[in-house]
Amino acid sequence: MATKEYIIEQINTLPPAALDRLADFIAYQKFTFGMYDDDTAYLNSIPGMAEKIKQGIDTPLSECKDITEVWPDV
Repeated sequence: MATKEYIIEQINTLPPAALDRLADFIAYQKFTFGMYDDDTAYLNSIPGMAEKIKQGIDTPLSECKDITEVWPDV
């Protein structure tokens, strides 16, 4: 069985939550191979990313976490 057919067969056995993560991974792989024209196209390819970025822009800084809470080693 060829790799592509094997992958498709395996995808068909995954639960929905795994498919969401797989979609993110595929977008990242396409990005690493230079298959997007720019970063905006890449970010728009990730389901829900544009909405999360817009939500972040609309969030007051006073409601944001300190970077050390997110990345303690920074």
